[in-house]
Amino acid sequence: MGKIKILEPEVAQKIAAGEVIERPFSVVKELVENSLDAGATEIRVELVDGGKKLIKVVDNGSGLSQEDVFLCFERHATSKISRAEDLERIATLGFRGEALASIDAVSRLVLKTSEGTGGIKVEREGGRLLRFSEGAYPRGTSIEVRDLFFNLPVRRKFLRSAQSELALIARYLTLVALAFPEISFSLSHGGRQLVNCPGVKTRKERFYQLFGRQALERMLEPDLKEGDYQITGFLSRPPRGSPDKQRQVYYVNCRPVRDRTLAAAVQQATKGWYEKDSYPEIYLFLTLPCSEVDVNVHPAKAEVRFRDSLRVFQLAVTSIDEALKRESRAKAVYFEQKFFELKDVKTMEIKEEGLKRRLLFPEERGMIDFEKKTPLSPQEKEIGDRSRLTTEEGRKEEARDTSWKVLGQYLNFYIIVSDKEGLLIIDQHNAHERVLYEKYLALDRQRGFIRRQSLFPLILELSPAEMVRFEENKALLEEFGFELENLGGRSLLLRSFPDFLEDEEARQIFLAFLGEAESVPSPELRPRFLATMACKTAVKAGVALTPEKMEYLVSELFECEHPWLCPHGRPTALRLSLEDIEKGLKRS
Repeated sequence: MGKIKILEPEVAQKIAAGEVIERPFSVVKELVENSLDAGATEIRVELVDGGKKLIKVVDNGSGLSQEDVFLCFERHATSKISRAEDLERIATLGFRGEALASIDAVSRLVLKTSEGTGGIKVEREGGRLLRFSEGAYPRGTSIEVRDLFFNLPVRRKFLRSAQSELALIARYLTLVALAFPEISFSLSHGGRQLVNCPGVKTRKERFYQLFGRQALERMLEPDLKEGDYQITGFLSRPPRGSPDKQRQVYYVNCRPVRDRTLAAAVQQATKGWYEKDSYPEIYLFLTLPCSEVDVNVHPAKAEVRFRDSLRVFQLAVTSIDEALKRESRAKAVYFEQKFFELKDVKTMEIKEEGLKRRLLFPEERGMIDFEKKTPLSPQEKEIGDRSRLTTEEGRKEEARDTSWKVLGQYLNFYIIVSDKEGLLIIDQHNAHERVLYEKYLALDRQRGFIRRQSLFPLILELSPAEMVRFEENKALLEEFGFELENLGGRSLLLRSFPDFLEDEEARQIFLAFLGEAESVPSPELRPRFLATMACKTAVKAGVALTPEKMEYLVSELFECEHPWLCPHGRPTALRLSLEDIEKGLKRS
């Protein structure tokens, strides 16, 4: 008897549904796309428990006829295409006819729809029809999805927390609302409204609704048309960028996508314009003929393929480059004096008494003082030998060995150190990251983050998704010394933060934390936050250091518990042994 069997239709349907519907976000995405394709001018999304208990999407679109209602839950039933040739010029967001069938297979679903007169109500569960009735409903469609994955407990078990699922949905709805400014969008969770965007005439007005005045004022507006191709959007003014790429979003014919061509164009066009370790914030809209792009290349329609990628790349680079050059011609002179560039730290203290100094060098420690570890005795120093350097204990002993000497700095990137084993090439940024991380870790254990208030009011305007993540992690942020006050809506006042941070560093670290909170599991957030804070406050590569500062940094590195890796896992030093030097020079 053969081993291969045809699966039962019910099993096959659940497998197929799992490919399309991964989480509550997938349901919202598919239903909102259907609403947009139906010509809706108002779309309302309501959630309970992050969408795990209830997702309700209501629109005022064209509605469905009775005949359409019976067909729409069948697999590959769609009004968007009818022939294979239609796949070459898809103008709608949806087209495969899988969404409702997949949602229906893994939930309890209620559909109410009307084309303007009368109406139809359908109740379904796990792919089966329970009840059908007629009634009077407003024009449009309302779909309630309850108990998602009730019949797939394994899939339900792996859903994230309600706040995490909510943050994904809020981010998606924010991005879609930006693409369709003329359409009204709203999002509520448990009765609390998170997004409320009435329809407006321009995308600039919608950007203001979603991100606030401060964010809009930071933006340049690339705009370039070449034949039937056009690039528009928003690009943050240099030199300051975002701490991550969360705010780099690309649209193709108003469809949010991930695309390597556009990402590469942004990277090339903005190279050298923004501060190190920061990324431009960009919302880039590409409009082109539907026949010039294939949207049927990804299961979730999240990627596309261009017929002429080179043209797209060149157009994107040119549009961004022109926007940046226009800004550079009218840009005000900008000065920023970093702590390591100050020749007289005491003068700085007198002028800005409210600022605490940094943790890098002894004279710059301010009010925070860390106890030095007890020096090793000569007998203890002699314990380590070359064979032990392969063990963790041996590496720690090598780090604590004080028979070393700083020879100098190479390219303002690396500190060259000699010891009895040969040479060490130390990456000054990675090394300082490790030093600060362990200091911050000690402060965290002691709950010892001393706060200071900002010299000037520091107001932050968050996106809906960022606001959700802030509320979820507010207690953790307070433990790290960040005190924020809600000013109403999505505006926050950053009242205080750790006293070794400058205002701009505090803002960047806070936003970086919100970005990481989207993808990092909760147990890992605390160490990740400390690592981010260490990275943002560490001395940067390319900065010249005095011999005294180099010696102090090396000394502090060798006192660390784990000196050879930065908190992100990058090496802090490279060993060039005396044996390797002699062998390379043929002296052995």
